[in-house]
Amino acid sequence: MAKAVKQNELAKDLELYIKVGKYSNFASVKKSPRDKVTYVDYLNTSYKKMQNMLDDLQDSYFIEGISGKKIPKFSNTTTSLRVKVGELAPKPIINFRSYAKGDNAPTSVQEAGSTFILEMVLRKNKVFNSVADIENDKDTYPVLEKKYFYNYESSLSRWLYTYFQQQKQFLKKYKSPEWDEFEYGDKSFVNLFSDYIKEEGIYSNFETGIKIKKYTEWNPSDIYAVKNKQKVVRELDEIFKKNKNIEPKGAHLGRLNAYLIRLIDKKQLVGVSLKQIKDNARALLEIRNTDTTFKDPHIEDENFSMSDIKFQIDNIFKDEVVTTYVKFGTKFAINISGSTSKLGNLSYATQITGAAAQGGNAPVEFVNELMREKNANQITYVNKNKQYPSNEMEFVSKTSTYQIKHYREWYKFVKKYFKNTHPTEDKFIAYISKLYQKNRAPIAQTKLMTLHFFYDTLRFNDKNKEFWLRMLYLGMKVGKRFAAHAKIY
Repeated sequence: MAKAVKQNELAKDLELYIKVGKYSNFASVKKSPRDKVTYVDYLNTSYKKMQNMLDDLQDSYFIEGISGKKIPKFSNTTTSLRVKVGELAPKPIINFRSYAKGDNAPTSVQEAGSTFILEMVLRKNKVFNSVADIENDKDTYPVLEKKYFYNYESSLSRWLYTYFQQQKQFLKKYKSPEWDEFEYGDKSFVNLFSDYIKEEGIYSNFETGIKIKKYTEWNPSDIYAVKNKQKVVRELDEIFKKNKNIEPKGAHLGRLNAYLIRLIDKKQLVGVSLKQIKDNARALLEIRNTDTTFKDPHIEDENFSMSDIKFQIDNIFKDEVVTTYVKFGTKFAINISGSTSKLGNLSYATQITGAAAQGGNAPVEFVNELMREKNANQITYVNKNKQYPSNEMEFVSKTSTYQIKHYREWYKFVKKYFKNTHPTEDKFIAYISKLYQKNRAPIAQTKLMTLHFFYDTLRFNDKNKEFWLRMLYLGMKVGKRFAAHAKIY
């Protein structure tokens, strides 16, 4: 007969497995009674042994993936792997989290720490007037150290100033005893919105079927503060047409964003984008993407002209580096880059000079739309790596999507934007060919994709500052198509 699995029993079994299997030198267990999650933290180089552990667990327990998905597999790039255990509810979750020796705590740990601090000041009435107050509080620091930063104790000190500033800035605008319990993990609004997007969808246009593909394309918020969560969830269910026989399901982007603007104005639901704050730096809390904040004041204050925007793209032909830059004065940049170790698409990361973290990545589809607004018939670049050679044979093939004649054409046009002495078209082709021969296919492919991107953008927009500023805004998640939120940075 099927029965529910108790979290305490599961944790004991995991601890026993780690002890008997001699995993203790690279893996450990801790549990979170409140959210029914048991954490297994393991050294990232031991992922194969963790796969063995998961396989063995399936002999003892009924295990399934989250939200009905297949049980995932461990790899050398796994940062978090979650599974549900048991046939009957409540089904505890095992969250396998990798760490690297000497690494900073992963994002999930950092954000959980932020949530805990806000919970302590807003619901437990803790007063932190300095970093020392956090360190000396017996209800706060030991929990940060033993629960959230377990296996990452050495990096906790680097986050205390950030936590102090985050709660300080939040309290200035949102101090209230009425906030519901701050939740992180499976019960959070991040997960709630992610599930809405997967199951119902967010559509910018119902007729064309254009929709948001994932949460981070639309919303930069890492944590949420909410009043009367049940009421908000009911209203969101209505907007997304959840549990209704109405087609098409899903929320209209405009209606959803208007709803979030109304809630943030009323201080009923506040999504917060968190950035690490350098020690002794002045932190700011700014509201983004409401009716009066669809622009970034710090960008607008610069009053950029086209002469302030510089294209630093010589890495297209240099060595084995792949990152190119669009610089906006001395304070902002877009870093166009790709992987040097595996085949993949380009990313468009915004950078703020002097900030502890990047501004964020511009969604690929939004960049594609921007490029096609005025010259759709002449733009062929779509940021799909499978259209570009993965080996030397494909590079020289005359049946590939793009061929050497295309690369010559692109290079001939783009080379006038290089700042330094550059090779001829023949030498560039030979250089790319050599990269493929040296088994540097990811580097070669990234360079060709980058070349194509600048060919299609610079042909029409080398003098169009609005194009580049809009791309910068896409990366920073500022504009009418993005969710209203508070940013602390």
